[in-house]
Amino acid sequence: MSRRLSLLAIVLVAALASGLRAQNEGLGLKPIPTNPKAWAGASLVFALPQDEFRSYVNNGWGVGLDFSPNIGHSGAVQLRIEGSFLQYGDETKHVCLSIIIGCRITVDVHTSNNILAFGLGPQLMVPHGPVRPYVTGTAGFSYFFTRSSVQGSSDAEPFAQSTNFDDWIFSWTAGGGVYIPVRNGRKPIAIDAAVRYHGNGQTEYLREGSITDNGDGSITIAPIRSRTNYVAFHLGVAFGI
Repeated sequence: MSRRLSLLAIVLVAALASGLRAQNEGLGLKPIPTNPKAWAGASLVFALPQDEFRSYVNNGWGVGLDFSPNIGHSGAVQLRIEGSFLQYGDETKHVCLSIIIGCRITVDVHTSNNILAFGLGPQLMVPHGPVRPYVTGTAGFSYFFTRSSVQGSSDAEPFAQSTNFDDWIFSWTAGGGVYIPVRNGRKPIAIDAAVRYHGNGQTEYLREGSITDNGDGSITIAPIRSRTNYVAFHLGVAFGI
């Protein structure tokens, strides 16, 4: 069902972009061929765990940023630099502040399981046209970390936080997408819809329930070790600069 929703969102965005182009043409605004020096974008990301990873964790959500300067003048070859932040699990516990103070003051302990990914590599793109497909591959790292924070029940910001567990791993991506221009000119804007496969290899990480609170105030951590590959669906906006 999640895959169908992602594909439906991409189709709807493509239809919207097509309608905007048709409206511009109806007003006599002819598209101007553009070849920006670089593209910079931001996107929402939906992550679908693969293989053994999906048996341990749920789907993830997050955001991505990318920057792709041209290599040469044609705009067909670029260097893609991208990063993303994903959260694939979280839990909140309502507890007493301390044994000494008791439960007259209570706090919320929030624990999140996250992935921070970064990569760079080549990108090949059709530089002109109403639809501009591209393929890309990157190499970099993924940082898996679990962090807990404490905040008052009526506070907006935590007053204490700590990283419970983390692991760095070499990672690579391969995938492609399409730019759908919605504004041409010197500073074009395009919808960016893409799919990427993230290969992360063997990683140690935590999931919901991996941290046990003991009666004496200590905690027991039970990390999982497995391959952590996932497919990421991106839907965002790219700006030509």
